[in-house]
Formats: sequence, C-alpha cells, structure tokens
Amino acid sequence: MAGNVCAGNLNEREDTSASLNSIMDSLLRHAHITGTSSRVLRYLDRPITKSGRPYNKPMDTVVTRITDFNDGIRLRHWVDRNSVKIYNEQNNLRVETTINDPGQFKVFRHKQGQDENEAKQRLPMRKGVMDTPLRASISQDVNNRFMEDLATLKEKTPIRDLMDNLVGPIIKNGRNFRGLDLVGKDRELLLSLSDPAFMISGVTNKMLRKRLSDKTFGSGRADKQLSAKVSRHLKLLRVHGIVRKLPRQNRYQMTIKGMKLTKALSALLAVSTEDLLKMAA
Repeated sequence: MAGNVCAGNLNEREDTSASLNSIMDSLLRHAHITGTSSRVLRYLDRPITKSGRPYNKPMDTVVTRITDFNDGIRLRHWVDRNSVKIYNEQNNLRVETTINDPGQFKVFRHKQGQDENEAKQRLPMRKGVMDTPLRASISQDVNNRFMEDLATLKEKTPIRDLMDNLVGPIIKNGRNFRGLDLVGKDRELLLSLSDPAFMISGVTNKMLRKRLSDKTFGSGRADKQLSAKVSRHLKLLRVHGIVRKLPRQNRYQMTIKGMKLTKALSALLAVSTEDLLKMAA
C-alpha cells in the first residue's frame, strides 16, 4: 500500500521561479542547520524522555537528503520509512509528509471490534482505510511543526509591535488578566520556554519546575507552591497567545507568536547598548 502523503503550503508564491530561488536558498540553509537528529525525531513524533529529548534508540535511523529535481530543490528528513520534506516547483513552495510506516505513530482509537461507546486507547496507527482520517491529521501535524520552525527564519516586525499587545491588561471571558512583565518577573519563565528541546513536543509543569527551582522565579517556594505558580503563569501565557495546551495532555507548546517574542527577547537581552543604538539609528 502506498504511503499517505499530506501536503501543506507555506503560502509562499512568487511571480517567477527565480524570485523563489533566493527564498528557497535561505530556507534550505535554515532547515539543514536546525534539522538536528533530535529535532527531526520530534518532527515525526518519536517518543521523548522526561527532559523533552528523544530516546537514543538504535532502531530510529535519521537521514537528511538535499537533491535537485526537475526545476527545483528538495530537502527531505527521514526517520526510518517516514519523512517530511520541503521543495520548490516552478514558483510554488511546498511542505509534505509521507507516512509509509503508520505504526510509528500512536493515536487515540478503538481496538478492532471494540464498541464505539467504550473509551478510546492510545494505539499504533494502522494502514487500513479506517485510519485514513487519522493519517491525514497526523501528517498535517508534522507539516505544521516543520513549517512553524521554518517560519522563525526571518522576522522583521519591530520589537515594539511584538510587545505592545502583551504588556497591557486584557479581559477574557469576563476575567481580568494582567499584562506580561517581559524583562521582569516573567522573563525567566519565557526564556525557559524558548529552549529548543521544548519547541516541538512541548513542556510540562514538572519540566518547568526543574528549570526554575534554582532561579528567582522559584526562590523560597516548596515544590507544591512552585507547581501552583507555574500553572497560574501558564494560564496567563495561554490567554496572551504565547503558549497553547496540547490536546489530551498536560503539556504546553509555544505558538508562533510565542516563538517570535522569545527570540526577540533573547536577542534584546544579549545585545549591548552600543549595538542596539547603532541598529536603531
């Protein structure tokens, strides 16, 4: 049976293939440099450790290939028989996932012959027609993880515009929520969330407590108190659109908005005043 292919557009279309080539060159370099074994394994939903990193299983073979074909270039990340790729064809840029071994992915479904009223279980995905919608959904999830990473290549939005809508209070569902203190009491949490180890598979309250227990954010708090504080702050970040909660899991993932913010914040805190003034001039 042929593998399931799900294509996702980057919404990038140029007037000519030549104008797309310069964009493709930058994307290829970015995808190749950031496409470490750990990150590729996370793209394709392989199991991870409690620290947010994949297990070092010898059965997982990771291969990256860059090839010319027709009038374009293709970069493809493989984990065993499943892959995700980016390529340009004429004046279109596309991302596609191919699933030849669906059993590598775990999904919530009923067992064969199980009553539909019974609770679903987390089981390996199947090749049959019954799991076609699940394969399409999983493939799109892989596309999205890969494209969200590529979307961080260039960001020309002024830092002022990124921060303006976050520092003020907002009202949601009749509740008041404070603005974010980006360089003050929320800084350590935001920088912890920006760790690439959490970018694809997300992060849990426990992982964040481990990162923050010896910092000012967690100073003088028992584990239970710190857990409650992290939960409150994650709720605040969800309201502001910085993180989202993964379905059926107590795990959180940075949104594109959150990735742009934390990258800008990290750069702002690292640059010298002299360099900052030169760039603003």
